[in-house]
Amino acid sequence: MPRPSDDPRDALTGLLGLGSHSARKSHYPELLARLEELEAERNRYQTLNDELEQRVLDRTRELQALNEQLREARDAAEAANLSKDKYLAAASHDLLQPLNAARLLVSTLRERALPASERQLVERTHQALEGAEDLLTDLLDISKLDQSAIKPDLDVYHLDEVLGPLASEFQSVAEAAGLGLRVRIPRLCISTDFRLLTRILRNFLSNACRYTEQGRVLLGARRRGDRLRLEVWDSGRGIPADQLEAIFLEFNQLDVGRASERKGVGLGLAIVDRIASMLEYRVEVRSQVGRGSVFSIEVPLVREQPQVRPNAEPRPVTGDPLPGRRLLVVDNEPGIVESMSALLGQWGCEVLTAPDLATAEKVLEGRAPDLILVDYHLDHGMVGCDVILSLRQRFAIEVPSVIITADRSDQCRRKLQGLGVPLLNKPVKPGKLRAVISQLIGQASG
Repeated sequence: MPRPSDDPRDALTGLLGLGSHSARKSHYPELLARLEELEAERNRYQTLNDELEQRVLDRTRELQALNEQLREARDAAEAANLSKDKYLAAASHDLLQPLNAARLLVSTLRERALPASERQLVERTHQALEGAEDLLTDLLDISKLDQSAIKPDLDVYHLDEVLGPLASEFQSVAEAAGLGLRVRIPRLCISTDFRLLTRILRNFLSNACRYTEQGRVLLGARRRGDRLRLEVWDSGRGIPADQLEAIFLEFNQLDVGRASERKGVGLGLAIVDRIASMLEYRVEVRSQVGRGSVFSIEVPLVREQPQVRPNAEPRPVTGDPLPGRRLLVVDNEPGIVESMSALLGQWGCEVLTAPDLATAEKVLEGRAPDLILVDYHLDHGMVGCDVILSLRQRFAIEVPSVIITADRSDQCRRKLQGLGVPLLNKPVKPGKLRAVISQLIGQASG
């Protein structure tokens, strides 16, 4: 049988001081040693905890200092971006003014019967100006998109309101490139931002005309359930399958080996990609090398009819209503006034010019013009809207009018929405200018 002293309970009783006096006494040194070990362990843990708390405190201070540095760097970067955007906008506005004058003058020369050698020089000048215009426009657009400075303005439009002006604008572009342009516009309505969608389609059409050596370009639409796929077809060189995604990268152009072969700076499709993402539209491209490409974008279809918009961009008209028409040009830039007069005069118009409202009233001699072309920003804080409203009130008729400006800000565009006139940005494309003027005069005559 086991001895009582071998029972584990006896040892536990002794450790707890519940046994005999001799048993308790024999366990005191062991208990004290254990307590000292526990105290030392507690002190060690306390030291470790203090060190850990200090490390956490130090690290927190480091992170706070780093966060402060990051905030300062972010604020500095935002201030630099804001300053850059303001500088770019101001510089671009100043650059667009003489560029607009040069563009109009060159367009005037292009429409004249010139010797072959001089025509070649004019065409080279036109191409150089077009490249500079595209660069400035793309830089402005990409800057505003990256800064989220552009907000979609959705509304309902007849499809021909969107595609009609583009068809009129690019008809002459395609003809100049020796291409045929076909347009198919079904009678449908879409919900979109007119300006942004036009920017996308204009890029598709511009690329199609630029990179197609011969054949034709087609602008059309296909219904896909509750969406409409707008497509631009070309018969150009095509794009290799492994490079289809790369064409949407900034400053990327395919098959360009020499500077003389470059057309633009490769920002157009990057802008398309950003706008499509903002509008949540799907962009697709299909291509076969040597046979051509198809660029498409899907937009929402709607059944509701759009409200009447007197300031909607005009649709193309037949015939030439310009010869003999009396047009008033109001602009405070002498170079633009001269170049606009030359171009409009070549189209057969009688052109009156003025830098401000007071001069405009004098040159009109009490007779209302057939149409007013006015810059938005004039001298002494006056804007083009004031000129239009004053002359309409003076003659008691709704004189057809067009606002022309190098100010591409959303604030400017919103101010003009309630006036009921088309807005054209400088540098003005002559084909678009002629289409707008022809439509407004045609409507007034009808």
